Amino acid sequence: MGKYTVTKEHIYIGYIRTLESFTRALVREDDIAVGTRIFEDLDIYVRTYLCDENLKIYLDEGWIDHEIAEKSRALLSGFCAVEKESPGLWNATSVKNAEEWRKLMDLSGEIRTELYYIPDME
Repeated sequence: MGKYTVTKEHIYIGYIRTLESFTRALVREDDIAVGTRIFEDLDIYVRTYLCDENLKIYLDEGWIDHEIAEKSRALLSGFCAVEKESPGLWNATSVKNAEEWRKLMDLSGEIRTELYYIPDME
């Protein structure tokens, strides 16, 4: 059996894909898709790829700057705050309509547009 090695670049690609999937395009999806994307996939990915340990890797490699790292921390913090402080917003309808979610999606899009290193993601 072969061994799968996760490289720093694989982790960074996960970071980019997380940002790409957390946009206002979500509001056009049906509630089941939104629920899966936010409450299953993104709940894990945001906490994994935007954690301080991984942001440090991206910084050390020169793939992001300190401003992008701070915005990424704010995105992670905001995502976790919605879950902890506003449990009434932890549903598909709120993802589509609540200002809190729109701000987070906009921040994700903003971060994505500021990235200056995009590896081959094939």
